[in-house]
Amino acid sequence: MTWKLLEPITFSGLRVKNRIVMPPMGMGYANEDGTVSDRMIRYYLRRAQSGVGMIVIENCIVDPQVVGVGPELRIHDDLYIEGLRRLVRALKPYDVIVGLQLNHMGRQTTLGTPVAPSPIPISPKGPIPRALTTEEIRVIVSEFVEGARRAREAGFDFVEIHGAHGYLVCEFLSPASNRREDEYGGSLEGRLRFPLEIVAGIRERVGADFPIQFRLSAQEYVPEGLTLEETRQIAQRLERAGVSAISVSAGNWQTLHYIMAPMFMPKGYLVEDAAAIKSAVHIPVIAVGRLHDVAVAERVLREGKADLIAVGRGLIADPEWAKKVMEDRIEDIRPCISCNYCVDFVSRALEARCTVNAELGEEFTFHIRPARQRKRILIIGGGPAGLEAARVAAERGHEVWLFEKDRRLGGKLHVSAAAPSKAEIHRFTEYLIRQIQKHRVRVELGVRLTREELLGSHPDIVILATGSVPAIPPLVGADLPMVALAEDVLLERTTVGPRVVIVGGGGTGCDVAEYLLHRGHELTILELLSHIGRGVEAITRRYLYYEFKRAGVRLLTRHRIARIEPGWAIALDEQDREYLIPCDSVVLAMGYRPNDEMAFCLEEDFPVPVYRIGDCVRPGTILDAVTQGAHLAAKL
Repeated sequence: MTWKLLEPITFSGLRVKNRIVMPPMGMGYANEDGTVSDRMIRYYLRRAQSGVGMIVIENCIVDPQVVGVGPELRIHDDLYIEGLRRLVRALKPYDVIVGLQLNHMGRQTTLGTPVAPSPIPISPKGPIPRALTTEEIRVIVSEFVEGARRAREAGFDFVEIHGAHGYLVCEFLSPASNRREDEYGGSLEGRLRFPLEIVAGIRERVGADFPIQFRLSAQEYVPEGLTLEETRQIAQRLERAGVSAISVSAGNWQTLHYIMAPMFMPKGYLVEDAAAIKSAVHIPVIAVGRLHDVAVAERVLREGKADLIAVGRGLIADPEWAKKVMEDRIEDIRPCISCNYCVDFVSRALEARCTVNAELGEEFTFHIRPARQRKRILIIGGGPAGLEAARVAAERGHEVWLFEKDRRLGGKLHVSAAAPSKAEIHRFTEYLIRQIQKHRVRVELGVRLTREELLGSHPDIVILATGSVPAIPPLVGADLPMVALAEDVLLERTTVGPRVVIVGGGGTGCDVAEYLLHRGHELTILELLSHIGRGVEAITRRYLYYEFKRAGVRLLTRHRIARIEPGWAIALDEQDREYLIPCDSVVLAMGYRPNDEMAFCLEEDFPVPVYRIGDCVRPGTILDAVTQGAHLAAKL
């Protein structure tokens, strides 16, 4: 197939070899002082080697007083040039156009003094930022200009001004955050003054031949925020000012699900915004927003709705995304499931990790190399840990047998994917199954091995990936017919009545609530903690909370179940006061415990080396299971 994705494009003196863009994404890999780390270089190098056409290096801070959650790249002093130069030099041999995003966090700083056009906090509970004076605005303009000068000296092909997502430049553009009455506020002309001064200053400082890209929130989806009608005009003014390309994003802090869309957002959800901006300008437009599905990305280009495609988390999930497109190996692309765990780690000032890609952050230290000696490896359990271990071991050349007691592979992946907002997880399950089939893993379904049967298969190594089973505490009434387990409901092994009390408001409890809500049940959630959604990434957790509230789900936090009686669930609050909740069914979502049904493998006299991975060691996330499976199999 001839891919539009692989066609070159030329603009502003840049020749990009294909239409695949790696957009800026903070990963937490910078050194604590804001300089470039070797780990960061390896992360970007892996993607450059895959063949992406353009890389925009992440969020680089222009002001020493205002930073985000950290650690983040910085460029407010010449001392940062050398590290950035090392990064560019590492990538350039791979024929990739490399840009640097310049940003000022504005009122969204967490490690500095929040400043903004106007003293309006990002939320009712947020700190009130200090309104910038005219002189301070001019200083910040000069910081952007000097940042661009340093970027050019470091060897970057262009800079991108971050004018989206509610950071400072976006704050000036948005009528929701800019209430100034001087020349930097009021009309669109006034709100545009700050970004236009930045563009003009860069042009004067580094020359007309140095491209400037602009990232724009086409809509903010908040009252009085930026709308598409206005951002089309903004895009036209930016083009007249000399901006070379526009990357069309959306949202601000209050609408994070438009910035970093979880899996419940549709694929290509911002494409029409990109198309609207493209119809207003003559410069290239980059589309973003869950475009890691190759077919969707290709269709966007063929329909003329954008000129380039930003593949962000798709390149986190699979650094060889571009290479596999070039080789027509679409089925081998490890799918990003938009679970947002990478985002969640970074938002907590941790290094990004990926649910489906155990290599992330360990590029060039984690390797899948041919095994020195081929061994027969028996894996017991076909959930995420067992499937990933089988995939990696078989890819290395081992003979792999996989035994699963159920009649299908996937294990807890099917439980996780049952909630309507999480169906994307099925794509990862399907990928893992395709890969073990490709590498000729022998699979036995519906099998529970005895000790004799296992040893009769003559394994060299045994891997236990038997998962976990629901934890059922000693609870009066737990054995009543009206009581069901969460995973039995999610897997449709049982049914429940119209009024349901869910005991446990963690990840599984929220999954059950969403599943039942879509089926018209009246719900109450009992949760011992002060909030629901423990273990759920922050953007999805906030979304679910408001969805539940809008739907009338009764959320009883700081409550625990005392006992269950026919037609009733009896709960206790923090003061041990009883609450009788009428219900037809009670669903227990109280966590999991390791499945020890293959404990005989752990006996001292067992003659074969045995390893345990995943939930049978300690119940955790899909990320934990995949990471353990990959790392163990890579060493055997």
